[in-house]
Amino acid sequence: MQLKYIAVLVAAAFAQDDSSTDAPIAEATFKLKPGVCNAAGAECKKFGTGSDYSCVAVQSSTASLSQLSQCVKKADLTGSNICVSKQAGVCPTFASWPAAYRQVQPICAFVPDPKCTRAVTATGEVVSARLLQEGSPTTTKKATVECYQQEVPLTNGTVARVNGFYKCIDKELYRQKNYGLDQTQKQFKACAGNTTNGFQNGLCNGHGTCSPINAFSSEYACKCNRGYDEKDNCNVPTGNVCDGLGQCGALGECVPETGLCRCKPGSMGDQCSLCDIKSELACSGPTSGKCGLGGKCVCAPGIGGPQCEIKSVTEPPARTTGAPDGSSTAPSSAVEAAVSMAVLVTAAAALFA
Repeated sequence: MQLKYIAVLVAAAFAQDDSSTDAPIAEATFKLKPGVCNAAGAECKKFGTGSDYSCVAVQSSTASLSQLSQCVKKADLTGSNICVSKQAGVCPTFASWPAAYRQVQPICAFVPDPKCTRAVTATGEVVSARLLQEGSPTTTKKATVECYQQEVPLTNGTVARVNGFYKCIDKELYRQKNYGLDQTQKQFKACAGNTTNGFQNGLCNGHGTCSPINAFSSEYACKCNRGYDEKDNCNVPTGNVCDGLGQCGALGECVPETGLCRCKPGSMGDQCSLCDIKSELACSGPTSGKCGLGGKCVCAPGIGGPQCEIKSVTEPPARTTGAPDGSSTAPSSAVEAAVSMAVLVTAAAALFA
């Protein structure tokens, strides 16, 4: 049962929206979106050994972003590292995809599963999720669905027990659903990108995943693509190695056979982060920036990134409550109902402790 449900969770990690299909991907799309893939992941077999990449999607609330899925290497030097099931791992990054996709800020999110009937805790204990199940009118009581349980400390001193699994979520959707509960803004701050001359970079500076420091933790930090360091939230390249098919910037590509970035005209250096002053393509063209001293781009206001390829992110006002969307009124979806029930059960337990 456990293995079967993990397989279901892998599929859930891919599921982005109703537009996701297994239709053949055009060759032109592969060139625009390095590593793009469909749910079955057949496209990932051509990378590495043929079995060391999996198709992983980032769920987003931005309707214009279709096929937001990419082949991701399943393991690094520390072992399995994809954000899925009970693994607090990495998600795709889209630095080398078209401009609209570079605005995506992936987070490895613990997402509630309202269908869960039996949850495994961080210590391996199996607990009943019957109350959570009964709180969702869409759940079939006869079915046994396993998931995992995360404990999230709340500002009122109680603990929310959330039953679900890990999947990749865009920052804006994570904020809208308030998946981090009272910890959401703290998590964003831990993964915040660099701010220079009025330009605000995205989470982990677009070169990594904002992810729990370990499984089931509510404390987050950046997990960087190879060639970047967590010490500066994946900001400055430390080498030219790569493991993400979407990294190496707007004027570069990661070559999986060599594990190195290969630069396109206009760029040079580690992670293709420097500009070629002799090229008209440098710094994404003259309207975005110009190549300055030391091969570093000087970008126009509101634009940033090594090649002036990213628009500054905008931050909405911080939430004033730790409750998830829909908790103060009727829940708008099964997801909100699941978290609301988990918080309610925890609060009730605290009253009778």
